[in-house]
Amino acid sequence: MNHGVTFARWLLFLSVPLGAMLISRRMVMYYQLASYQWMGFFRTIRRQWKRAFLPGLIYSILSGVFVILFAQIRPKSPFWSIAYPLIGAILVLGLGKIGDLYDYRLREGKSRLHMTGRVHRFYAVWLALGFLFTLLLGEKLNAWGLGALFYLIFPPWVSLCALVAWPMERFIYELYFQDARRILKERKDLLVIGITGSYGKTSVKFYLQTLLSQKYCVLCTQSSRNTPMGVARSLRDDLQPGHRIFIAEMGARHRGDISELCRLVKPSIGILTSVGPQHLETFGSLEAIKNTKYDLIRALPKDGLAVFGEDHGIVRQLYERTREPKMIVGDASGDLWAENVEQRTEQESFYTDFTLCSKDGLRLDCSVPVIGANVVDNILMAAAVALSLGLTPKQLEYGIAMIAPVRHRFKIETGQDGVHRINNGFNSNPVSSAATLTELAGGKYSGRKIIVTPGFIELGKAESQYNRELGHNLAKVADIVLLVGPNRTRPIYEGLEESGFSLEKIHVFDTLQKANQWIEDNKQEGDYVLYENDLPDQYSEVS
Repeated sequence: MNHGVTFARWLLFLSVPLGAMLISRRMVMYYQLASYQWMGFFRTIRRQWKRAFLPGLIYSILSGVFVILFAQIRPKSPFWSIAYPLIGAILVLGLGKIGDLYDYRLREGKSRLHMTGRVHRFYAVWLALGFLFTLLLGEKLNAWGLGALFYLIFPPWVSLCALVAWPMERFIYELYFQDARRILKERKDLLVIGITGSYGKTSVKFYLQTLLSQKYCVLCTQSSRNTPMGVARSLRDDLQPGHRIFIAEMGARHRGDISELCRLVKPSIGILTSVGPQHLETFGSLEAIKNTKYDLIRALPKDGLAVFGEDHGIVRQLYERTREPKMIVGDASGDLWAENVEQRTEQESFYTDFTLCSKDGLRLDCSVPVIGANVVDNILMAAAVALSLGLTPKQLEYGIAMIAPVRHRFKIETGQDGVHRINNGFNSNPVSSAATLTELAGGKYSGRKIIVTPGFIELGKAESQYNRELGHNLAKVADIVLLVGPNRTRPIYEGLEESGFSLEKIHVFDTLQKANQWIEDNKQEGDYVLYENDLPDQYSEVS
């Protein structure tokens, strides 16, 4: 019976790390949303300090009380000597489950923790450390009362688990990385195209895939998969023997990210769509962003091709710096440009018509079932590569006509209620936002213009300035502005106020759901509702 009592007491002690694991899912989700990077995770903790520390505080105090209480009870009955610790363990686990329901499952949110292999390994480390902690404490009652309080500091505990798991994750990363490189080395017939830029890269990627598919079998990275692990996964899971071209979208939040991707795929053609302040918070300066994006062009072979999107600014400077084969598009002084650009509506569908022109004399009348401020510029970059790879004008014209709107990027959907909803949730930065608002100000959008936005993020010290400028721009276009997040959108509000925008037409909400409900309650047929940016849960201001 003594062994049974000892076993029951150990279960009581071990229930603490198990219960903590149950209640930790929001915290681990924040770590996942930060791309498993500590600095991004800590920035989230600073923003969400109540959500970060309150669950651990409540759980630690109550679980500590349960452990001390049920470990101290020493009934004479053998049955109750075993039952009491087991009851305590059940209560501790129940406490963790209740915390999980309250803090994670029942909370409104856009994101959920994805139980990937990495998350499973993380939780394995969590349990191993928790059990080791238990073994070191043994049955020291006072120590265990204090031990339960260790989970008061959930964020450092998550960081500790991540630190312990890092060597294993790095090893797995290298396995995937080297396996993807092996696959590419075996495919001498495969042409690799890399695309990077502060904005526009996802649209250009899908446009280019559509164009090149008129002649070649093409694979591109899915969705916005643009990290080394994402690109490696595309190669390992999706590359088939028949593929002749692989298009890799290349994202970057830190210096060296593009170099690492180029080390992986070794592109022969590179497209630099734009350079702007996106992710300025992690880069530190616009100069660092510029140099990091240009790493793609540096990595091209001497006989490769670099394609630049004209901006009459930083990208133009990088184009002029480049000595290898190159093209620049978007202006009549370059290699490819557009004339006679017009947008039209036909049976609830939206089209952009334009004439594609080249310095070689090509003039091609095109029509694409997509509208938006940067659509034509993005098509021109894709068309430049397509022409360099031998597509005929007829193939190019047909391919352009086949281009479809990219999800969450100025995609207009008209509901049965007659309201036109424009989803620009994944494409909001200061440059593209200004272009989008200029587009919306056009005469073809005749209804009320309702703009929903949480503002810009990851712009470092310049974030308030850019959001204030957004307020100035909104005042020129919007009839009604719905701001999501009272604290984050304060500079936007001030910018609207400075521009003389009616304060009665500004509505501030703490969640997107409440903003959408306002729209449902106040909508009118013919309204245009623009969703300008959509932030993940780590930026929520709801406590």
